[in-house]
Amino acid sequence: MNLILNRNFELPDDGWYQLAPLGEFPHNAAGITQLIDAAACTRMVSAFENARGQSENFPGLLIDFDHFSLDAEKHSEAAGWITDLTFRNSSPSADLCSPSSGSGLWAAIRWSDVGEAAVRGGRYRFLSPVWARTDCEDLGDNRLRPVRLLNAAVTNDPNLKGILPLSNRAKDASFENSSTYKDPNLTQEELMKAIVDALLKKLDLPPEADTEVIQSAIANITPSGEVEALLNRAESAESKIADLEKAQLEADADAFLEEHSDVIENRDEVRAQFIENRQLTEAVFKNLKTPEPVKKPAADTRRPLHNRESKIKATHNRDAQPGEAQAVKIRNRASEIMKTEGVGYTDAFRRAEQELSA
Repeated sequence: MNLILNRNFELPDDGWYQLAPLGEFPHNAAGITQLIDAAACTRMVSAFENARGQSENFPGLLIDFDHFSLDAEKHSEAAGWITDLTFRNSSPSADLCSPSSGSGLWAAIRWSDVGEAAVRGGRYRFLSPVWARTDCEDLGDNRLRPVRLLNAAVTNDPNLKGILPLSNRAKDASFENSSTYKDPNLTQEELMKAIVDALLKKLDLPPEADTEVIQSAIANITPSGEVEALLNRAESAESKIADLEKAQLEADADAFLEEHSDVIENRDEVRAQFIENRQLTEAVFKNLKTPEPVKKPAADTRRPLHNRESKIKATHNRDAQPGEAQAVKIRNRASEIMKTEGVGYTDAFRRAEQELSA
């Protein structure tokens, strides 16, 4: 493991940094030994170049602070980006499995503003590589050879020990079982797939949705403030509709009272009944309209006049037919019951009808 800075906190002029030295490094928490040799370095360089060649906008590999990107509950931002990798062997004749100064995996780094400020100020002095178990070759006897670099971090604790995946930051082994780190074996691609799957589910999109569809769905998400405004408008509209319906019902009630004014004496009571149950009130009053008086036939001037006494006794309404006279009696009796007993017109009418029909 190499220092980011020299003793004077100066960055290298060429922008290249040693990311991992050659050698065997135990990972106590995982119970394995990591072998970083020429084969490991060349394969990691090859994997990086393949990833870069497959994307037109390849940003590089992330360098975060203290591996916080591996912990979902920690805030993470980019300290920089690895833009190139290479294998350097300063002693070609030396044993490539022994730690040697200058030999190993080297990275060209483009620092972010906060990353450069942190390393120039001496707050972070070391680099720590990250590779997943699934990106390591199993050599047997609990020995692994990393073949793909996942990302890296700036740290002050760089002895190739630490949490899974092999983050190479010194840490108490108990952190291995922390619930904040869900799956140490996820590769960067697998992690991104999990994020995309969760996003598709949130947006209610099918798994085969392409980038354009996803971006369109995100753009059409209604902000919470607009949702609240729409709900308020809906509630206001419902209130206005209710007020209009109430006003229309009251207007219909007044029109009903005018239409049946000849048989209604207690307008307030009938109006309240109409508003409460319009259908029933209209049914009750349907046949209560006073019939139009029957026109009296014109006198036959051709018949002779006679002076014989009539057998028909006079009544208060000589023109009323028998059925009509009965209806008038029932109506008058209903009015009396309403006045004397204070009951509604419907009940009074039914009682009057029963009394006079007996």
